[in-house]
Amino acid sequence: MKYQLHIIKRALALVVIISTTISCSELLDLTPPMTQVTENFYLTETDAFQSLTSAYNVLTWSAPSIAGGSPQNCAFEIISEILGDCCYGGGANANDIPSTVRISQFSILVTDPAPEALWRKYYTGIYRCNQFLIKIPDIPFENEELRNRYIAEAHFLRAYYYFDLVRLFENVPLILTPLTPADYAQVQVSPITVYEQIAKDLLYAIETSDESGIPVLPKNATMIPATDKGRVSLAAAQALLARVWLFYTGYYGETEMPLVSQSKILGIIRDAVNSGHALLPDAYAKNNGVAQLFDVTNKNSTEGVFEIQYSALSKWGDWSNRQGCMGNQAVILWGIRDVGAPYAAGWSFAPVNKKLFDAFRTDDPRRWATIINAEKSTIAGDDGEGLTYTKGYQNTGYFCRKHTPLTRNNAGAGSRELNYPNNYQCIRFADVLLMAAELELLYGEKNMAFEHYRNVRERALGTGNAGTVTDLTINKIYEERLYELALEGHRYWDILRQGQAIAAQILTNGEQGEYAVTFNTVRKGLLPIPQYEIIQSKASLKQNPGY
Repeated sequence: MKYQLHIIKRALALVVIISTTISCSELLDLTPPMTQVTENFYLTETDAFQSLTSAYNVLTWSAPSIAGGSPQNCAFEIISEILGDCCYGGGANANDIPSTVRISQFSILVTDPAPEALWRKYYTGIYRCNQFLIKIPDIPFENEELRNRYIAEAHFLRAYYYFDLVRLFENVPLILTPLTPADYAQVQVSPITVYEQIAKDLLYAIETSDESGIPVLPKNATMIPATDKGRVSLAAAQALLARVWLFYTGYYGETEMPLVSQSKILGIIRDAVNSGHALLPDAYAKNNGVAQLFDVTNKNSTEGVFEIQYSALSKWGDWSNRQGCMGNQAVILWGIRDVGAPYAAGWSFAPVNKKLFDAFRTDDPRRWATIINAEKSTIAGDDGEGLTYTKGYQNTGYFCRKHTPLTRNNAGAGSRELNYPNNYQCIRFADVLLMAAELELLYGEKNMAFEHYRNVRERALGTGNAGTVTDLTINKIYEERLYELALEGHRYWDILRQGQAIAAQILTNGEQGEYAVTFNTVRKGLLPIPQYEIIQSKASLKQNPGY
């Protein structure tokens, strides 16, 4: 079977077919979602592809809705950066979305909408994966390798959703089949149980092969046809497992992850490094307001291991259903208020902390590629642009450039705010190399660790800027992750996996007034279990400590 349609192009039509009903509690209010289509769906390979596409579709929800239907500005990468030390909450003023500021200050309420919307998003994705995995064995396929590839992709997606869910909330129900009315009152399981399931799902995706022993997933994303960009590759599954492994062992102080030993993860990350991906040359060259690496014309480049696909094709304009659009709504959140070309006006959420700007060397091109210095500067090399704009809440004068809205990316139809085509590069090859450097330094070959670190650092700064093998430390790799991956949704999790004491030291900023942040060690960096979910579960769900 040829893959005829791009995943995101199919998603809108699929929502009509596949229910958006989801979390263990949301089902209490609705008819079980598949009763009206069981007899006339899941009958063909096309049905299977549509069902799988609906599971992918949840990845694109940059404004998921709460149970009452209201969409929330809580794209995962935005929330991750607001939780970290590189951004504040921001917005138009203190009363714009105060719950966003509470997230940045670790003063979140159990009734705040963002945790509820994220909980609902991830359990929607998990529900769709479960439904697909239950149904696909009974669907006739002409090509069994195609069936096995679909199944491997669904296991990856379920692992992806559970990983975001467990690191946001930790204490969550593990649901592996579509719920029935008798199953609504779910209980939480231990985090280790969830991580074990994540490992099972990712190992399934990595290790499933055809009769000749060739993996059913394509080796890398560059091998996936243009019409199918955004689907899972073997390298993506390997890289995600490495990310999960590093977070689990760091956050919980363990030496191994369930089902995945040190030697096994070392072999897996080596395969990912040798998958055929490569760093994008001239990645940090300037191109009309943005660096080449983050230009929409370079989506799905050789560096893109796994990118969530966005486009303006839907010409979306339905503000009451922002969950249904195909554009990346995180982009408008990052934007500067009332600014002029080449930038497009945005909503000034997640203003950047000046300390991130100051952390870069002045000759590091990644500083400009990462941050817009909106103010006019008299200091040579400070990239001050002297922009005319409206200052929002917690304004610092520094804004994210990697994902900023640009006038040349404005949609020709529909609401421009809902139609930005910027992909979210949730796994790119530079990250893979730095994860490999860390794992090699800890458990493998130090020379190999240095080579991976050197490739990333010297792409930006030039030959000779990586030092020597003997200079390489874990702290240097963490620093390089900050310079290379800042504002891409990884920094907060890198901090947490260094332990609670270090998290408190870094995230408690010692600032005053509206900029002050104090990390709450009792809450361990977690979001609250949404109060709505606890009520709907009839208290089978228990609140996280500290809330």
